[in-house]
Amino acid sequence: MTNPFNYLVCFFLPVSTCWFFSSGLHSISGALAWTLPCWLLLLADRFSPELKTQYSTRGAEGIYDGILYGLVFLQLLNILLMLNYVSQLPWQTSEDWMTGITNVIVIRFLVGTGSGISGVVVAHELMHRNNGLMQGLGRIVLWSLCYDHFRVVHNQGHHQGVKLQDDFTTARLGESFRHYWQRVYYRQFLYAWEIEQQRLGAFTFKSGFKNQVIQGLFIQLIILSLSFYFYGWLATGLFLYQAFIAVRIIETINYVQHWGLEDKRYSNSFGWVSNTWFTRYLLLGLSNHIGHHQDEHKHFYEIPYSDQGPAMPYGYLVMNLWAKLHNASYQQMAIRQLEQYRTIS
Repeated sequence: MTNPFNYLVCFFLPVSTCWFFSSGLHSISGALAWTLPCWLLLLADRFSPELKTQYSTRGAEGIYDGILYGLVFLQLLNILLMLNYVSQLPWQTSEDWMTGITNVIVIRFLVGTGSGISGVVVAHELMHRNNGLMQGLGRIVLWSLCYDHFRVVHNQGHHQGVKLQDDFTTARLGESFRHYWQRVYYRQFLYAWEIEQQRLGAFTFKSGFKNQVIQGLFIQLIILSLSFYFYGWLATGLFLYQAFIAVRIIETINYVQHWGLEDKRYSNSFGWVSNTWFTRYLLLGLSNHIGHHQDEHKHFYEIPYSDQGPAMPYGYLVMNLWAKLHNASYQQMAIRQLEQYRTIS
C-alpha cells in the first residue's frame, strides 16, 4: 500500500510561505533567504528517483481528503497573510524602497509558485470530485486566482477533445510556449463564455444569474474591491500578479503534458509520461496524467501510472522552467522523444 504520508511533501511550500509571513517584516538578506524553499523544490525535482509501481490505496481515503482540506486552508490563509504583509511595508526612505521591492519579489516567488503548485492543482482535483462541498472549495480556490472559468473549459472542453485538433488547449507540434500562452490565455475565457451561452440559451437578465462565468467575474470583482479597500493598491496588484503567475504555471504544465500529440503520428497517447517520485507526490498525482484522462473521476491517489506515451526526462518543475526559458532546446528534445515513442509503440 502506498504510504499516504508521502503526499505531505506538498505542504512544504505553503507552510514555508506561511512561516515567511508570520515571522514579521524581513530585511533584504532575510527576505532573499526565503527563496530557498523554491530552489530546494527545483533541485529535489531534478534529482528525484523514479517511481512507476502503483500500489493499493484502500483504507486511507480520509487522510487523502484531509490533505486537500489542509491545502485549501493554507492557500486562502497565505493570500490573506500576503495582503496584510504587503499593506504594512514601509516606503518612506530609499532603504525602505529597496527592502520593500526585495520583499515583493520574494513574495512573487513564494505565493505565485505556491498558488500554481498548491492552488490550481488542488482546485483541479476538487472540481473533479462528486462531493458538492469539495467542488465548492475548488471554486473558492479558483476565485483566489481569478481563474474561475477554468472549471468550465477544463471539464467541458479539454477532457472532451484532448489531443484533437478541436482542443485548443493541446499544444501543437512545433508550437512555442510563447505562442501557446498567447493563444490559450484569452481564448479560455471566451470558450467558457461560449459553453455557458450554449447551456443557457439566449442571454437574458435571468439567465445571467445562472451563467457561471458571470458569477465568477462578479465574485472576483468583489474580492478585488475588498482587497483594495482594506489593503491598498499595492497588495491588490500583487494579488493579481500571484494569480497570473499561478495560471502561467498550470498552463505551462498543460503545454508539456500534451505537446505535439494532436499530430496523427503520435496521437495514440493521452499525454507525456513523468515517473519521478517528487513530482508525483508534490502535485498530488497530477503526473499520472494519462490515467487521469482515461478516467477523470478517479481520485488523485487512485490514478494508475501508465507508460503509454513519450517520456519526459525530468519532473514537472524542471520541465516547466525548460519550456519557458529555453523553448527551442525543449522542442528539440520533445521531437526526439516523440520519434522514439513512435518507434517503440
